[in-house]
Amino acid sequence: MRVDVMRGAQLIPSARGEIARFRHRVFVQKLGWEMRSSSQCGMSAVGEESDEYDRDDTIYVTLRHEDAIVGCARLLPATHRYLLADHFPHLVDDLPAAIQMGDGFDMGEGACATPVWELSRFACEPPQAEGVYPSHTQAQQATQGARELLRAAVFTASSLGARRLIGVTFVSLARLFARIGVPTHKLGAAYRIDGRLVAAYRIDIDNTTRMALGLSCVMSNN
Repeated sequence: MRVDVMRGAQLIPSARGEIARFRHRVFVQKLGWEMRSSSQCGMSAVGEESDEYDRDDTIYVTLRHEDAIVGCARLLPATHRYLLADHFPHLVDDLPAAIQMGDGFDMGEGACATPVWELSRFACEPPQAEGVYPSHTQAQQATQGARELLRAAVFTASSLGARRLIGVTFVSLARLFARIGVPTHKLGAAYRIDGRLVAAYRIDIDNTTRMALGLSCVMSNN
């Protein structure tokens, strides 16, 4: 497995399209999301999924097997527009409290870190090829793939100064994170959208999260 991290401004059209097609396959075709087609807005081609948050400052984390995307995640700083605040504020009991982590801290050379980032469009589709996760069942493969992608996303966010991730996701995915050992904290009531329970959550990037993802030896505390 290979992890790639890219800023939106760095994506060439073919790479942007590859991510959009993977997201469409997972979210629209597989999970049955009913969403306004971004192709209707001139944002992407038919068979691709993208929205107004796929910007130049967006951070993309992809997981690849034999050069094909098998996982992707998106990171957005909570200091700018982001999905949860714009479209799902009703899922959060107290949004200001959820994003309040104190002021950003100096990262040197005039840069100031943003302590809260949104994690969105988290999708993992483990390859079916033999030998990727030897002796693993399909469910175990999905869990291992999700762990690797979450590990990469947390590592990336932390390197950008994040101390907390927030976002809206399926309740089932939050439970999977909990089984991995990463505590998820619900920010409000769950709602049924497109037939599936979704809720807003936060993940604190603390020692518990780092240890669960095997990052304690490769990251220093913020």
